[in-house]
Amino acid sequence: MNQQHSDMVNELLPRYCEGNVSPEERKIVEDWINQSEENYRVAKQIHMIYLATDTIKYLKKVDTEEALKKVYSGMSETKKIAWLNWLQRIAAVLLIPALITILIQNVEHESAEVQMVEVRTNPGMTTTLDLPDGTTVCLNSESTLQYPSRFEGDQRKVKLTGEAYFTVAKNEKQHFIVSTPHNTQIEVLGTVFNIEAFEKDTMIATTLLEGKVRFAYSSEGSSKSIVMKPGQKLIYDSNQMQAQLFATTGESETAWIDGRIVFLDTPFLQALRMLEKRYNVEFVVSTSKYKKDSFTGSFASQRLDRILEVFEISSKIRWRYIDMDKASNEKSRIEIY
Repeated sequence: MNQQHSDMVNELLPRYCEGNVSPEERKIVEDWINQSEENYRVAKQIHMIYLATDTIKYLKKVDTEEALKKVYSGMSETKKIAWLNWLQRIAAVLLIPALITILIQNVEHESAEVQMVEVRTNPGMTTTLDLPDGTTVCLNSESTLQYPSRFEGDQRKVKLTGEAYFTVAKNEKQHFIVSTPHNTQIEVLGTVFNIEAFEKDTMIATTLLEGKVRFAYSSEGSSKSIVMKPGQKLIYDSNQMQAQLFATTGESETAWIDGRIVFLDTPFLQALRMLEKRYNVEFVVSTSKYKKDSFTGSFASQRLDRILEVFEISSKIRWRYIDMDKASNEKSRIEIY
């Protein structure tokens, strides 16, 4: 990367994390992110700082001097780049996301009031957080998780819009409940599972890897539920108000956690949806000739263009970027024709 391009990325990266870039600027940053795992980790670290901004309003006291010392002590000389001073100033106030849970817990000793915490991920980014009960949640792109600063009573209730991978801390006295769009919810005792439940989608998918969950939904005016076993995937159609179970290894559904995309005989439209989340684009399908196609393959750090080229070779898919207003901050759009 030449110096001019490097300076451009340095300037764009903070605004990209805020979602304040044009489609052309977004593509520059995402191309840089996809060049290497190191670039991806750096971008993710910056984005996590921004996530902490939504939580920091609940913190009453932060020792900024001590935080700054911790940031400096953890620095590596080889990783100092132009915008590192900016990151340090932010980190000095917010610490790092790994410390946010600890700081919230310290505040709780001073106040009996339970606060609601909301964590959001920007397009194309993921983050991992720990809930007050020890549950770990990996939150996928364009997803929102709401949870209380501490769990009380006989339920641990959180609200998810988007996709998340849960490793739930076992507590038989407090059932863990995830509320999702379209009047659905998942009830848990202690388990590992993935949920995909975007508000704009009519389908909700739950993949169970360990333990046991109960998927509850409404159908024809009555409440229904299905108990899932490990190795099962449930897909609920909110239009038809029907749920179906399928066998799965879970590899394809959870690959996003490691920054990978895995297609295992994945239907065409589902494959496009997976790419939309990972690369923050929107596909416009103007033909039905690929509807019955399916794809198998694994991708890690490849650029979106490269993946689409593989699709083009394997299934003769034709695609092109749709011209957009340069002043627009909307997602890049790709036509499949």
